[in-house]
Amino acid sequence: MHVETATAASAAIARGDLSPVELTERLLARATATEPALHAYATITAEAALARARALSGEPVRGPLHGIPIGIKDLIDTAGVLTCYGSPRFAGHVPDQDAAAVTRLLDAGAVILGKHTTHELAWGGRTDSPFFGPTHNPYRRGHIPGGSSGGSAASVAAGSSLGGLGSDTAGSVRIPAALSGCVGFKPTRGRIPLDGVLPLAPSLDHLGVLARTVDDAALLMDALAAPAAAEPPRRLRVGWLGGWFGAVLAPEVRATLDIVRARMEEAGVEVVDIAIPDEPLMPEAPLARIVREAGAFHRAAFQEHPELFGPDIAELMRLPEPSAEQVERQEAALARTVAALRSALDDCDVLACATVPVTAPPIGAGTVTIDGREWPIELVLTRLTAPFNAAGLPVVSVPVGLAGGLPIGLQLAGGALRDATVLAAGRLVERLIPPLPRPSVPLDGNHR
Repeated sequence: MHVETATAASAAIARGDLSPVELTERLLARATATEPALHAYATITAEAALARARALSGEPVRGPLHGIPIGIKDLIDTAGVLTCYGSPRFAGHVPDQDAAAVTRLLDAGAVILGKHTTHELAWGGRTDSPFFGPTHNPYRRGHIPGGSSGGSAASVAAGSSLGGLGSDTAGSVRIPAALSGCVGFKPTRGRIPLDGVLPLAPSLDHLGVLARTVDDAALLMDALAAPAAAEPPRRLRVGWLGGWFGAVLAPEVRATLDIVRARMEEAGVEVVDIAIPDEPLMPEAPLARIVREAGAFHRAAFQEHPELFGPDIAELMRLPEPSAEQVERQEAALARTVAALRSALDDCDVLACATVPVTAPPIGAGTVTIDGREWPIELVLTRLTAPFNAAGLPVVSVPVGLAGGLPIGLQLAGGALRDATVLAAGRLVERLIPPLPRPSVPLDGNHR
C-alpha cells in the first residue's frame, strides 16, 4: 500500500498491511530516483537499512516508529557509518558509537536510511558545500533548501525519507523546513540529549526533527524525549509578533501570513498583536555568539589546516576578536529580545511570525533584497529563528503556502516545556491551510 506520512505508515505496519521491508525498499527507490537532482544524502546505507527492516519484520511491533525509515543529519554520530560533519577535515570519519538521540530512535524501531547533508560544520543556513556540492531545494533546483539541516528538509519534502533528525543552533531545523516545505520542530532546550553531536555553539545548540506533518514530528519526538509537562486543554490565544519581528519581510511572505491570520480568526482563534521593541544590534547578536563559541572550538584546527575550511567559514574564523564592550552590548540586546518574548508568553499560549522573511534564494547568493534594501543572506535567514534558540523555547515551523512556486513557513513558539501546546497550534494551522503539493523533483536525470 502507498503511504505519504510516518503516521500513516506506522498505522499500516501495526495493522499488518505494510511491512518494514516493503516500506524501506520504497523509500530507498525514491532516494535513488531523486538524489541526482537533490543531493539530500551524504551517505545512503541501503544494505544496512534493508537488513534492519528484515529483522524488524520478524519482531513484535515495538511502538509507533517500528519500521519507519528516517535519515540522520551528518552532524550526528552513527556507529559504523561515515560521518563527516559536512567538512573535509573529517573525511573518512566513522564513529564507534551512536549519538544518544540515535540510540533512542533505534530503540523505538526506526530504520536509518543514511546521513542527510548539512552545511559545513552546521555553520550556515544554506547547505551549499564548496567541497561536496550543494543540496538543492526540492521545489526548485538551483535554489537553496535552507540549512544547516538542509538535506533532511529536502529529503522529507521530496519523499525520500519519512523523517529526519537535525540540529538547530540559530534556526537550522526551522529554516530548511520553511524553505523546503515541510514541518520542523525544535523542542524546549535540553529535551533531546546532545551527546554524540558535533558542537557549534553549545549555549544555543538544540536537536530537533523534520517531518511531513506535525503528527509525524510528534511521533519522532515521542521516541526522542520524555513527555513534557502536562498541559490542560484550553482555547489557544495567539500573540502575532510585530515590531522588530515584522519589520523585514518580503511582500509575498507578509501577504501569505496575512491570509493565515485571517483564517485563524475566522476559525475563532483569539489573535492579539504583540510589538517586540526594535534592537539595533539584532540579528547580529546571536550570530556573533556563534562566531565566538564555534570559533573557539575550531580555532586550533583552522590554524593548522585552513585549507580544510570553506571560504565562508574561513572568513568567519578570521574575524577580529570583539571587545568586551561589544560583547556586552550584543548580549544585552539579545537578552532584551528574549525577555520580551518570554513576557509576551505570560499572556499568550503561542507566538506567531514568519519562519524566514523570504522564500529560498538561489544557490550562491550572498545577499537578498527586501523592499529595495540589500541584506547579507545569513542575517535574513536567521533573523526570526535565532532569538528562540537563545530563549530555549519550543518552536514549530509549518508550511503555509507557495509564492512563485517556493514554500513559506509560519513559526509558532511557546513557553518552556509547553511543547505540546506548540504542536497543537501547528496542527490547528494544518487544518486551516491546504497542504502544499508534492514537489515535482526531476526523476529522469534532466536536472533543469
